[in-house]
Parts: sequence; structure tokens; C-alpha cells
Amino acid sequence: MKPPFSASCGRHVALASLLAHLLHCPSTWGQEAAAIELAPVEVEGTRENEDVREPGRPGTLLRGGALRDRRGATLGETVGEEAGVHNASFGSGVGLPVIRGLSGARVKVLSNGGATHDASTFSPDHASTADATLAESVRVLRGPATVRYGGGAIGGVVDVEDGRIPLRVPLRGVEGVFDTSYNFNGAERVGAVRLDAGRQEFVLRGSASSRNRGDSHIAGCAVDDAAVLQQFGQINTENSCGRLRNSDARSAAGTLGGSLFIGNVLLGAAVNNGSNNYGIPPAPGHSHGGENRVRIDMDNRRVDTRAEWVGESWLEGIRYTGSHIEYRHDEIDNGTVATTFRNDAIEQRLELAHRAHENLPGTIGVHHVQRRFSAVGVESFVPRTELRSSALYAVQQFRWSAWTLEAGWRTDLVRMQAEPRLGVPFPARRMAPQSRSLALHWQASDELKLSITRSISQRAPEIHELYSLGPHLATRTYEIGRPDLAIETMRGLELGIELDTARVGARLNLFSNEADNYIYQQTLPGFYNTARAAAGLFPFQGNCVRLEECLPLVQHTQSDARLKGFEAEVSYKWRATPAGDLDGSVFVDRVDGRLAALNQDLPRMPPLRYGVQIAFRKSAWDGRLRVTRYADQDRPGINETPSDGYTRVDANLNHLTRLTGDSEMTVFLRVRNLLDAEIRNATSFLRSFSPEPGRSVEVGMTISF
Repeated sequence: MKPPFSASCGRHVALASLLAHLLHCPSTWGQEAAAIELAPVEVEGTRENEDVREPGRPGTLLRGGALRDRRGATLGETVGEEAGVHNASFGSGVGLPVIRGLSGARVKVLSNGGATHDASTFSPDHASTADATLAESVRVLRGPATVRYGGGAIGGVVDVEDGRIPLRVPLRGVEGVFDTSYNFNGAERVGAVRLDAGRQEFVLRGSASSRNRGDSHIAGCAVDDAAVLQQFGQINTENSCGRLRNSDARSAAGTLGGSLFIGNVLLGAAVNNGSNNYGIPPAPGHSHGGENRVRIDMDNRRVDTRAEWVGESWLEGIRYTGSHIEYRHDEIDNGTVATTFRNDAIEQRLELAHRAHENLPGTIGVHHVQRRFSAVGVESFVPRTELRSSALYAVQQFRWSAWTLEAGWRTDLVRMQAEPRLGVPFPARRMAPQSRSLALHWQASDELKLSITRSISQRAPEIHELYSLGPHLATRTYEIGRPDLAIETMRGLELGIELDTARVGARLNLFSNEADNYIYQQTLPGFYNTARAAAGLFPFQGNCVRLEECLPLVQHTQSDARLKGFEAEVSYKWRATPAGDLDGSVFVDRVDGRLAALNQDLPRMPPLRYGVQIAFRKSAWDGRLRVTRYADQDRPGINETPSDGYTRVDANLNHLTRLTGDSEMTVFLRVRNLLDAEIRNATSFLRSFSPEPGRSVEVGMTISF
């Protein structure tokens, strides 16, 4: 294996003052399952579309121009165009990835290979701390390729890599990137800067970013009166048109990291601090103006460490990564802190990469997580809970001729203990989920690849799924957990075909996932009346009398389920035309989810999506036009409302200017929702109260040196 800190890739350094954290502030490594090799990511000066498919796997690596064109205000918006991936929004401040109909606790969001340990898996109103503003790459893995990450990746993985622990010394001694943009929708201002400095065996990296946005412009009115009437039996007393009230947000982040290379050893560390303050758009009980607004005020502190030794024999390398996260956010209702969420986590991973034979590479790893979670305050609904998880896993490849067989296995031991709440004890849980996969890849020719994968993945219930009990005002629901939930088991089968010639490209993935004890949040008949609760009266009632006092009842429950679908894309390349080099593609993806025992649709499934994209490149110019049709979602799930289809048009235009030396400047124009369509996102809990932003025109500039 070629060392990532060899002379050709640059040398590494660690920030000496941070190395004291190395033994007690651990993180996870999110590179490919079967290798410990870390190829450096080169993003400066790229002109090509670097939307790179994972060979033989249903995955994508966004970087360079492709990442620049797709980068949005949230992680879900950034990856929402990828095949099989959608954005679960909760107003403009929250966007979480939905992969093949799965989200929340089933999609593992990583920051530089380590879990974020924020509260985004607990509730759809909680934003992810993984920020793509200064990301060098965003990797999306779907299906069985995620076995090394355990049950939390039963649906997929999204890894945001910003290189906060640098992997090379700048060739010119000092390198950097400056990025700024302005979005006319909401007067959003974004600024970011990254600077690398080093020599010989030392490199130091610092970065900072900020984002400030006002209320979003929307097409039409915020509240869908017909949908609200169908679900609640009442019409919302307030509405706003043209603007989504309380959707403003402001965030900032700063990182300092470094690396040190001594012989075949790499030592690195980084410290990051981020804040995010955003509003929850008005829903039942949220006043549009004045002081009565619900907001989230988040703060996240993270220390990452890394130690690596690279060998030259059958033992290719050993890597230790770790992180220590202190996460907190306040839910503020009517100017008062109603609930404070805290999640303190320590995560460690140790991996050994081996190659007993040239055709037998593999990885063996151990993974440990210790987490303390709490949601306290006058409206707390989850007790203080401690979680400990330990895992052993292995991934092994067998290669011969045009065939590759890849086997993966992981076993976990998960222990959870919740404190009593209001005098009510909660049972401790001890579970041992396991995951395994077997994939066969055939390189039929230089242009044609085929694969078939069988996987069985298990997931232990999350803390909030077991122990929730009480009103959650940010989502305007009364949440009920079930302490007796069983382990969820997903059995997956996937077929993949990929054709890549000089002119034509085609990709097709067919998948079927059958789940035993699938955990989902079901909307129950009846409501929780906040006014009656405040008066000390029995708060539960069958009908909603006043919409502003009603909290729908939702409960975590289980049923066997099946999700099946496909992703397909066909592309064609025209070269040296009068308009430059052209790439055209048509695409389609679909997923259907059913609760087998109840013969009902899973709630909040993404609809059928299809469209066309044209990209061009000529001299210093490049750009693209993308037209996507989202079908009606007329199968919304139990006690949910349907959403209408819509057509979305997005466009990008970029111009590159070479400056002095190796410096360059890219000026860009991004337009989202060009036709100003009224978009009700089928995957959003707030679709009846918060449509997606209307036409957004963004101009910006990136300078690299």
C-alpha cells in the first residue's frame, strides 16, 4: 500500500498542542470498508465534472465542480440530486438525507469519517452538524457497502470530508481557499476561508465560515388549508403568502487542525466549534409574528484525533481515530428555553489493514462508542440515558481474474440505561445486533460491470424510540416511545449494472429490502391539548377543538415492512461541438415502502422522480441545466396527507480566471427552482405548513491560491 503521506502526496504534521488529546478524545474513520489507504483529495483548479461513481458499488463521490454546483444551505439539499437520495426538510434551516426511503437513525452522517453525534437522528427538526460549506468531498454510500458502520447505516452513509486533519504539506508552503456568495432569496450571505501552512514534516490548517439568512421567499402561501383541514379537522387561523415566517437562520464555524509525520507514523488532531440558530416555520400553535416563535439554538464542540502507521509487508497499516463531541441545543418557545438537548460522546475506532496475498486485501476493526444523552426542561420528553456500544467487524476481498468477492461482517453489543422520570422507571436494554453482507462483482469487459449483493443488517432501537414520552413543541407533536421495541432486521438484495464507453454511460440499480420489526413513527387518532394540560386537566382528547392547542399523538411502533425500488441513468457525450463539450443524461428513481402486516404505505416516502440534464464545457466556461419532475405522492401513509407533484428547474453557470502563479478565481451563478414552483416536500413533516423556497438566485466567487 502506498503511504498517504509519501513524498508524492506530501508530508503530514500534527498540531503539537493538541496531541495530548490523542489517547482520550477519539473518532471514526469513514473511508472504504476494504482498505486503509487514504488517497488525498485534489480539488483546486478542477474543471471536469467530478461526480465519481464508486466502482461496483451503489455510491457517489462528489468533489470539485460537481460539489460546487450542488452545494446548498443544508446537507440534505447538497446531496438531494443524487440517485436514490432525497432531502427531508423541516423549514429552510434543516435538510437531512433520505436514502432509498430511509432516513433518521438509519442513515449514518459522518464528518471526516466520524459520526456527528448530534440530535439529527432524534427528531426531524434537528439540523445536522456536518457542514458542506468548506467540504473537499461528500461521499454517499447506499445499501450493503455500509456494513462496516453498523446498524446506524442500515440505509446508507453520507460522509462530509473537509480535511480538518490535513493529509499533505502545501507544495508552495502556503495554500488557501476563499469563498463568498449572496442568495437573493432571503438575502443569504455566506463567507468561508481555509488556509494551510507548513514545511517539511509539519502542516497547520485553519478554517472559518459563516452563513446568515433572512426569511425565505416562497411561491404561494405557507399553509395548505385543504391538507390541514383533512388532517386536523380545523383551518389554521393564520397564514402568510410570499414569505415563510420565522425561517431565518445564522450559523458560524471555526476549525484548527494539524498533522505531524515521523517516519511511517502520522499523528494528527483538530478542534472544531460550530453554532447554528434557526427558526421553525409556523405550524399549529406557532404564531407568525411577535415573540411567540420556536427557534433552535445549537452549539457543537468537537476534537478529532488520528494516529496511523503504514507498513510494507502483509500488514499494510494500523490506524486509530477518535473524537470527543459536546453537543447542545436549546429549543426556545416564546423567548423561553423550553428544552435543552445534550449529547456528550466519545467514539474510538482501531483498524488493521492486511494483504496476505495480492488478491486478498482486507480490514479488521474494533469500534467503541460511549454516549450520554439528555433532553431536560419544562417540556422535556426523553429521560437522561447512557449508551455504550462495542463492535468487532471485518471486511475481506477475494479477487481472481475478472471477479471480486467481497464479504463483510460486524457484531455489536449495545447497552442503554435511562434514569427514572417523574418517578417512572425505564427498563435497561442490552442488545446484540449483527450485520453481514456478501457481494459478487464481475468486470465483464472494460466497459461493462455487473454485481449482485446480499446483506442482512440489524439495528438496535435508538434512545428516543424507546424512551420518548411527552410534548415536543418544535415538531408540534406528543411523542410516545416503546421500551420493549425489538431489534430491527433488514434483509437486502441488490443487482447493479454499469456501462461506461467513450460516448455512452448507463447505470441501473435494482434493490429490495425486507424488514422484520421495522420501527416507524405512526400518527395516532387523537390529540394532546396543551391548554388542558396547563390547567391540570386530562389533556388527551379525540378531536381538535382549537388548532393552536392541538398536538397530534405519534408513537414509535413496529411492523414488518418491505422497501423496493430502482435507480437508472443513461448519458451521452458530444465532443467539440460549436457549444463546446456537451454531456446529456436522463435519469429516474423510485422507492415504494409498505407495512406488510397492516397493508399500509410507509409514511413520508419520496415520490417517483425523473428528469433530464444537459451540461456544457467550453474554454473557461461550464454550466448545466437540470429539469426534474416529481410525481404526486398519493400514497402518503397512515393518517398522513398526500402531496402534489411539481417540476423543478435548476441551472449553474461558472467562469474560471487564471490569476498569478497557480492562483485562480471561479465566478458562479446558481439558480434553484427557476420556475418558482410551489413545492410541498413529501418527505417533510411540515409539508402542509412549510413549502420549499421559491426561486433562488445565488451569485458567488471562489479564489484558490
